[in-house]
Amino acid sequence: MASALHLLVRLVHVLGMAVLLGGAVVGWRTLRAEDRDPRPALRRYEWWFWGSIGVLIATGVGNLGALGPPRPATRWGSILTIKLLVVGGVVVLSAVRSLAVGRLDDSEAIRSTTRDRLRVLYAATGWGLGATVALAEVLAHG
Repeated sequence: MASALHLLVRLVHVLGMAVLLGGAVVGWRTLRAEDRDPRPALRRYEWWFWGSIGVLIATGVGNLGALGPPRPATRWGSILTIKLLVVGGVVVLSAVRSLAVGRLDDSEAIRSTTRDRLRVLYAATGWGLGATVALAEVLAHG
C-alpha cells in the first residue's frame, strides 16, 4: 500500500508540473495571437499556476520524505539545491507575472508593449520550468 501511495504522490507531482509548463506555453502562445483577447486565458492560468505550485510543494515534500533527507555535500543534494533555487526564481518571477496580469484593465485593448512584456514573462516562466524538469530528470535517473 505504501508503494502505491508513493506512486500516486509522484503522479500528482508530475501532473502538477505538466499544468505549470503547459499553461506557460499556452499563455505565451495566446499572447502571440493578435486577433483575440488573452486576458481570460491568462487569468485562468494564474489561478491554476498557484494551485499547482501548492500541490508541487506538498508532493515534493512527500517525495523527499520517502527518499530521506538529502545531504547537500553529495552530487544528488547539490543538484536538488540548484533545482530548489531555480524553483524559487520561478516563483518570484511568477509573482511579478501574476501581478502584471492582475493589473490588466478590461475596459481597453492591451497595448503591444504590454503584450511583449507579458510574452517575455511567460517565456521566462516556461524556460525556468523546463530547466526544473531537466534537473528533476537528472535527480530521478542520475
